[in-house]
Amino acid sequence: MAAALTAGALTACGSSGSSNDSPREITAVGVGESSGKPDVLTVQMSVQHQAGDVSTALNEASARAQKVIDAAGANGVDKAQISTANVKLNPRYGPGSEITSYEATQSLTIKVHKLETASKLLGDVTTAGGDATRIESVGFDIENDDELKASARDKAFAEAKTRAEQYAKLSGGSLGEVRTVSEVPVTTKPTTREFGANGVPGAAASPVPIETGEQSLKVTVTVVWGLS
Repeated sequence: MAAALTAGALTACGSSGSSNDSPREITAVGVGESSGKPDVLTVQMSVQHQAGDVSTALNEASARAQKVIDAAGANGVDKAQISTANVKLNPRYGPGSEITSYEATQSLTIKVHKLETASKLLGDVTTAGGDATRIESVGFDIENDDELKASARDKAFAEAKTRAEQYAKLSGGSLGEVRTVSEVPVTTKPTTREFGANGVPGAAASPVPIETGEQSLKVTVTVVWGLS
């Protein structure tokens, strides 16, 4: 795990002469970041087919999409982790603006939990889809990130408290009880890579090198303490 700490805002309100209606407070911001190994790979891909009539274009694209789905299943991907993201059918025009053909596109989202199979899977689905295969991107993520969030919150709060204690000491006081804690929604640094792979007719695509790297998430908290 790695922590990244950034400068936070701190304010002190009131003074020794303040009334009870304006209590002295210190507000500090803390940022904590934690990293871990991704446990899921999401593949965004599509298959296309162009033909002179609508039915042929759509039927061929559907057949290629089914081959991709079957190839993913053969690599251990459950059908529940494969979804149709989009289906498009567009006319193609010639020089005189007349329709010359139709292009059908079916987009798929595939989630891979067995990351050790990812390299072979990418090669196999590309081969299955043929020369109309398009792999738009692959992205790694941590599906079960509760422990990372907890660790990042610990770091964020500790940073805020350390900063607040320093300013309390400089102001001649000490920290009292925590009055409010607020958290900015957790942000993650996605590991997404563009991927421009097309199938080669009559040839099998080799396994694609895949490195998971690390996924990180960041928590920012604002804490208000009483100042005594």
